[in-house]
Amino acid sequence: MHRPRLQESRRIIHRYITVKMQRLLLVLVVCSVLAGCGDPQLYPVTGKVTLGGKPYDRLLVYFHPIDQKPSRFTIGVGETSKDGVLTLRSTAGNGLAAGKYRVSFQCYVVQGSSKQSVGLASDKPDDDRSLVTKDIVPEPYGSAEDSPVEFEIRSDGDNRFSYDIPSG
Repeated sequence: MHRPRLQESRRIIHRYITVKMQRLLLVLVVCSVLAGCGDPQLYPVTGKVTLGGKPYDRLLVYFHPIDQKPSRFTIGVGETSKDGVLTLRSTAGNGLAAGKYRVSFQCYVVQGSSKQSVGLASDKPDDDRSLVTKDIVPEPYGSAEDSPVEFEIRSDGDNRFSYDIPSG
């Protein structure tokens, strides 16, 4: 006699829990979709950078956001090939989010050597402690705050950055 009531109560509780779980699942799916859609699109940046009209292998190029908060989508680092061709990327991938950027540069050369430029410190042999390098980019072009070079990455066009840094 009490069995039908107990079964009916279980069915009602089960239906209530099922509806609550479905609603929770729907909320979680909507939140994850909205969170995934929040990442800005990245736009590739290509171009050529020279110093005093001369290309340097591994001339470093930095893009700093002007009107945006620094993030993995808005901070770019690139380097040039021996022909001055620029390859640039952000931590988020190939390219940067649309917006205005201040551009700064570094180019290290070995003092007293015919080698045009050096790249990262990891390229230096560990046992060569006599190797002395110098950044040959004149101020203010080496400064993230003071460089006069600005570039706008657009969502509707070819983002080609070509620049000749005046030699000091």
